[in-house]
Amino acid sequence: MDNAHLKKTWQKGIKALEQQDFARAIASLKKVEKVMPEDPDVHFALADALFGQGKIDLAIRHCRIGIDTAPEAIVGWIRMGRLLLMTGKGRQALETFNRAREVSPEHPHVVAGMAESKAMVGDLEGAEAAFTDALVLAPGEPDLIVSLARVQDARGNMEAAEETLRAACAESPGQLVLWQSLGRALEAWDRVEDASEVCRQAQAHHPRSLELKAQRAGLLYDLRDLETAQELYTELANAYPGDMRIQNDLAQVLASLGRDAESHDIFRELTKREPLFGQPWLNIARARRYEIPEDRDLQKIRSVLKRRQLQPSQAAYLHFALGKALDDCGVYEDAFAHYRQGNALRRADLQFDSSAVSDHISRIIDAFTPDLMSLFEGKGNSSTRPLMIVGMPRSGTTLLEQVLCAHPEVETAGELRSLAQAARAYTRQRNDPWPECIENALPEDLSVLSEVYLGALHTRSENAAKVVDKMPQNFLHLGFASLLFPKAVFVHCVRDPLDTCLSNFFQVFPPGFDFAYDLSEIGHYYRSYERLMSHWQTLLGARLVTVRYEELVSDPEGVLKPLLQSLGVAWNDACLSHQDSVDRVDTLSLYQVRKPLNTGSTERWRNYEKHLAPLRTALTAE
Repeated sequence: MDNAHLKKTWQKGIKALEQQDFARAIASLKKVEKVMPEDPDVHFALADALFGQGKIDLAIRHCRIGIDTAPEAIVGWIRMGRLLLMTGKGRQALETFNRAREVSPEHPHVVAGMAESKAMVGDLEGAEAAFTDALVLAPGEPDLIVSLARVQDARGNMEAAEETLRAACAESPGQLVLWQSLGRALEAWDRVEDASEVCRQAQAHHPRSLELKAQRAGLLYDLRDLETAQELYTELANAYPGDMRIQNDLAQVLASLGRDAESHDIFRELTKREPLFGQPWLNIARARRYEIPEDRDLQKIRSVLKRRQLQPSQAAYLHFALGKALDDCGVYEDAFAHYRQGNALRRADLQFDSSAVSDHISRIIDAFTPDLMSLFEGKGNSSTRPLMIVGMPRSGTTLLEQVLCAHPEVETAGELRSLAQAARAYTRQRNDPWPECIENALPEDLSVLSEVYLGALHTRSENAAKVVDKMPQNFLHLGFASLLFPKAVFVHCVRDPLDTCLSNFFQVFPPGFDFAYDLSEIGHYYRSYERLMSHWQTLLGARLVTVRYEELVSDPEGVLKPLLQSLGVAWNDACLSHQDSVDRVDTLSLYQVRKPLNTGSTERWRNYEKHLAPLRTALTAE
């Protein structure tokens, strides 16, 4: 190959690489390699092309060849280090970047690579120092700022992480990634209101960013500002008519607002445009009742499940949709088979440890003792406005919330994260683990935290005598809540354990419910929950009122009158026809709670009794 031909072949390879035509790039570069096997640039270019094809091990091999030929080539060290990071080889990456630092000690990408490597091997202190050094070399680099904040967060220093991101947003408001990272961090810390406000501020600097608008719309949905969320999703849907997820989110908001016909039309259109997108099928199944297993929807879903292009994550939604539809039709064997497949697909991507949950419950019980409760008796905030409803997911908490909110003196704040947020805020102040740090609490701590919680209630309801916080997982924090509000009465929803656990197994949950996709794990989680609730009942006595789902739906007046009396609220007949006043619901029960009280969901477990051995075993385990 003469020099002119060789140069032309090299240029073809580089052009193909720039166009991301990796196969053509490799073909050309391999020809050059045969003639120039020791040229480092050829090997580095081949590494880029092979990486583009996902062949990372081969890419690393060519980086090594290039470095062996030209050990002073810093670009090769950096490329190899980054490839090693992508494969999770943190120690090898750290060695590579250490070697690179010998070549170029002040190269910001080298120092940043060292920081990422240290973080990967668990040296978070070293990683924070290295990211700080990298920012000295590359001031204002957004990716480095975000990485520094993540390491600070991982070290438990959320205040420092927040300050890092806020300062960067103030200094460089034109960097969208900084605003988005701050918003996501605040959301991860359960500060959804703050996250939404950050997105609102960011929109002033990035008014055309549809990605930012989508982020804020999701936060507003969590905050139950459904009208504003619907406006934003409508704008997004018009701007991105081909984005299936945005269209699905818009339909979900409309369903939460009770605009069922509009939401159904969108879901239905999505199934026609992209049958392999599983979420709309499940949303349709949730919204209607099926009569026969030969229904056209069921036939279409079965057909889609046979398609090889179907992604496992979307197949899970289709299996849950079929499970629900076949349950409606009374074809319980086939229904359970599909539920089992859907749960297996969801569970495959999750990590859950039942023993870790049990250990955490034991620590809570050990921390919140009768002596501790006596020590703080009479302290805290005297407000009786908070009305917390707790229980297992699918135990009737949403139904009870809607029934109580039919009363003119009761309003709902939805599922607030404020109690867990207060616990974390206190933990950070004490720099000790939760829940053990509670023994060092001072009355003024309780006063400050209770005011923050009441402020969150006030933003959702200004005048109601009682404001419902229907966060089922607050059962983990009832002891803490009772210290903050020593005069408040708490409500515990209980449903038949088999019905509760099976209903969990039949749902696709948002993130955070990793226990819910295996019958045995659900049973073990239920036992831990039951053990903690027994402890709270002993500590709180009459301040913890139990409402049994089966009694609520069969004798609502007999349950609600004494409940309202214990809450200090007069009886009102509107509670017996809550379906007439349901405004908005943004939980998995959004379709059920718009119906009158009925016993249709009691003893469903009997239809699946032969499949419940793993659940029964877990529920009776010591």
